[in-house]
Amino acid sequence: MKNWDDLRYLVAVHKTGSMSAAARLLETNPATVSRRLARLSETLGFDLFLKTPQGWSANEAIGDLIECITAFENEIESYLNARDTSEETAIRGRINIGCPPSLAAYVMFPGLKDFVAQNPGLEITFTSQFYQDALGDNDLFISAMRPQQGRLVVRFVGKYATDVYAYPDSPRDGSWVGLHSKHDRYPPSQQARSIMGGGDPIVRVETLHEVVNTVKATRLPGLMPRIAAMADPDLSLYDPNSHPVQTPLYLCFHETRRKDPLLQLVAEWIAQRFNSFAAL
Repeated sequence: MKNWDDLRYLVAVHKTGSMSAAARLLETNPATVSRRLARLSETLGFDLFLKTPQGWSANEAIGDLIECITAFENEIESYLNARDTSEETAIRGRINIGCPPSLAAYVMFPGLKDFVAQNPGLEITFTSQFYQDALGDNDLFISAMRPQQGRLVVRFVGKYATDVYAYPDSPRDGSWVGLHSKHDRYPPSQQARSIMGGGDPIVRVETLHEVVNTVKATRLPGLMPRIAAMADPDLSLYDPNSHPVQTPLYLCFHETRRKDPLLQLVAEWIAQRFNSFAAL
């Protein structure tokens, strides 16, 4: 293969799920991404991606190729980070963390000031996600489901308690704030529906963090993390007899990054943040 650079475009679309997002990642334009993929597809002799309602899905035939490229990228990243780090120099570099926004707000951000002060060479990007089984464009991610595929290191870091909370003046007519319907099959939303009498939420949002803000704005009951409810003394359980759903959380990264000092520094900080809470 003469055009090795085309493989970068292949991985970018696989990570991001769209031509436009891949173009932004590679700092180019969708037309260039499409042209590079067409050339690579011609070289390999089959279509690289299949269009689905969720975006572009990789053809199973290139699964091993993508894994090889991803592993190579990670090995290079780990090598460069290790090369640039010594006992005399601080760790530097960029890292992307996939994390539910409510965990970022209530667990990560309170400890972020000291962490960045101690490691001024870091650039950290947080991206929003909850149920995730792949890295995507992240270097590591925290997921409420244990990934079953891929060469990932998976580390249990804690449990996440959720329940339906309300204000003293919240209505008791079955109206409530919940998550997008894509979350309906998961235990937190199922329990909330049961508590609220079996009906759909009248307001749906993308994340639990948005539920918290919506409950504050509307005074409706809503499904939210216990750690968020504890921060507001006016909130209490909608049903005093209910028991929070405990969702396990997993910290995940590619196995080729085990010796990457940058990633390991951030992973240990994340684990310490979770350990600092007696209960979430």
